[in-house]
This record gives sequence, structure tokens and C-alpha cells, in this order.
Amino acid sequence: MALLSAACGERSEPIGTVAQTYPVAVHGAGDRPTVLKQRAERIVVLDPGPTETLVALGVGPRVVGVPDGFAKGAAQSASSVVRRTGQVDVDAVVRLKPDLIVATSTIDELDLARAQRESGAAVYVQPDNSILNVEQGTIDLGFLTGEAAEARRLVGKIEVRVARVQDRMTEVAPVSVFVDTGFFITVSRRSLLGDLVRIAKGESIAGESPGQGPFPIKDIVKADPDVYLATSDAGVTLASLREQDGLRKINAVRKHRVDVVPAGLVTRPGARIGAGLMAVAKALHPDAFR
Repeated sequence: MALLSAACGERSEPIGTVAQTYPVAVHGAGDRPTVLKQRAERIVVLDPGPTETLVALGVGPRVVGVPDGFAKGAAQSASSVVRRTGQVDVDAVVRLKPDLIVATSTIDELDLARAQRESGAAVYVQPDNSILNVEQGTIDLGFLTGEAAEARRLVGKIEVRVARVQDRMTEVAPVSVFVDTGFFITVSRRSLLGDLVRIAKGESIAGESPGQGPFPIKDIVKADPDVYLATSDAGVTLASLREQDGLRKINAVRKHRVDVVPAGLVTRPGARIGAGLMAVAKALHPDAFR
């Protein structure tokens, strides 16, 4: 978790309102710790998840660069620095003169390295493969922005949401599920959405590491999942699955257990991840939430 470095040594994460001191050093998913001598005042964010977290922490006005389509609310004056294709506009990042660049593992490493080199900004790569990663990232961002106590409160809200989901599912049995993010491309269990499915008592038929390409339809048919779970950007419907040879006969399609969850809730490692878990849990175990 985050470490607060000061002249008197390392301090544990705060649980209340405290006067934060600098320098601060945190270690996310990057190779090296992220060190700031003072709180971040000009922040460029390259991923939607951390963007939502920073706004929730109350530092939206200090965010000067965001992915395309996320200049809104408290960050409405921010410039777009990541195209909808996911390509980073490094020159735009440099022009904004950031003191902190926030990324995730989805960002191209070469683009990130060039942005760091040419801007001179500190870089923080948020871990993004689980709810615990999101909580860690929130705490880290709290330290980097001078909002450590608010970050702890935000993590507390996530933990409460997770506990509520788990309490509802105490007596339910796991269900087999295929997760479709579009064109039969699924997710690893070691991904954020894979973690949500696991916590929500879903057992992915795709296994630990299904690969990056489309999952074979014949293998979906053979596994015969109880639930077919798709993200909202996948373009999957019950009708479209019925048109596929073999899929119309699987248990999930025959029993109308084809469910769609909002992609923005279940794939972004940000402040709304608790709501994402709730959406997945309700899709897999609707009776537990009635």
C-alpha cells in the first residue's frame, strides 16, 4: 500500500484528517516508486478509471488532461489527450506541463515513457487487475494529491459495497458463466472484470488464461454455461446468440440467462467499482437481490 515518506521516516496511511507532509513516495504497478516533493497541481490522466477516482477525491479542477469524452463535471476544463482509439497524444500531454501523469497497464509503455521524458512529470501507473488494486490505487492517488483522508473514506465506501454484495450471496451456490466483451473475446480471471465475477460467485468457463483472441464457440457449447454475461459495448443480445449455430442450445440461452452489464462500471478501475460488482452480482444471482 501507499507509503508516506518524510524527514522523520515512513508513516502509515491516515484514517482521519491529518496534515499531510511531503515528499511522498508510492509504489503502484510501475517499475519504480512515484515520488512528489509537493502535492500534484497539474494532473494528466490517461485512463477513465483513475479520472473518475480523482474527481471523486475532489481534485477535478487540478486535472488538466483526460481521455477523450471525460472533460466534464469538475474536470470540464481539461483537455483531451487520449483519442477514443486509446492512442495517447504525447505532444498534447507535454504542452499541458503536468507535474503528475496517471496511467494504467492499458497505456502503451513507449508513449508513457516519452511523455514522462519530455514533460519531466512524475508518472504513477495504477494497478488495475482487482478491486483490491483499485483500493490501493485510490490510497496512492490520495497521497499524491494531498487528499489521503478523503481517499481512505472513498475506499471505505467501496468496502461497504463489497460487504453488502457478499452478505447477500452467503447462501447462494456458484454459477458457471461465459464473459463476452465483444466478438467472443473474454477476460482472464486475473483481470478486473474477472475479479468481479469471482467475488460474485461466478466460475468462468474460459479458465485461468483464455488468451486474447475470440474464445471458440464450440468450447462455449461444450461447457454449457449457466449465465452468458456481456458488457454493454459488446453488442450481444439474446436474439443474436440464438442466431449462432450451437449457442441457441446452451443452458444460458434456453433459460434466458443472457445478461448485459455496463462496461463503464465493470471495466474501469475507478471510484464506481463497487457499483460494478453489484451489477455483476445481480446478473449472476438475481434472486439474491429481490
